[in-house]
Amino acid sequence: MSSIRQSALVEHTLHGLYHRNQSNMGGPKRKPYVLALITSHLIGMEPGLLFLKRLRNEKWIVRLSAEENVFSEFTKAELAEATENDDWIAAQELSKVDLTHIDIVFVPILSFSLVSDILSFNEQRPFVRLILQALLSGKKVYGLRTGADPFDQQWKMIGLDKGNPLLKRKLYDQLSQIKSMGMKLMNEHETLEVETETKSKSVVTAETIRFTRQQNKTSLIVSKNTIITPLAIDTARELNIALIKH
Repeated sequence: MSSIRQSALVEHTLHGLYHRNQSNMGGPKRKPYVLALITSHLIGMEPGLLFLKRLRNEKWIVRLSAEENVFSEFTKAELAEATENDDWIAAQELSKVDLTHIDIVFVPILSFSLVSDILSFNEQRPFVRLILQALLSGKKVYGLRTGADPFDQQWKMIGLDKGNPLLKRKLYDQLSQIKSMGMKLMNEHETLEVETETKSKSVVTAETIRFTRQQNKTSLIVSKNTIITPLAIDTARELNIALIKH
């Protein structure tokens, strides 16, 4: 791992510590956190690993986890070199991962078995359990469609595009099913997206107006982004409470 331009693990740790210290002081927001789940595939892993390398050079904090069969093809050092990332979480440790801190769960290589296990809700497989938890909690889950799309150019390049049409249709139907469950499928030239955080808007209700009156106040100052319910407006008029926007 010494040939990696900079240790991702060290960089991410320092970034996390800095953000923790700055978050209460109005400091810069942390980078989006992506957890990438790596599986192996008979068409190869190159498209997914290249995508991870690209993410490493962009605005993301990317942490990696790989299933055991991946390490029969690559050493951890080789994977770290290919992705320029040495920040790893062991697959057996995924149950301890706090999803609230993760912005995106990303599957760079959608293997047949992973797709099948997701569709059959095989929660005994750590990757599947985490993906299902993410989907059910409203987290973004992305996957590169290359591994699961038999009509993808990558399959043609390695001579796996000559299969029975029914077989290819079944594989493609699985792709459609996993998409309907909430996973966003993307091509290798697309990019991950995180919704821009919006400031939460305060709400003035009739109860707010009544409380203001109890405090013997005759006016209530509200910001221009504040939502005022119709009943609050009627109550303010009834109790002679002026709503002053600033």
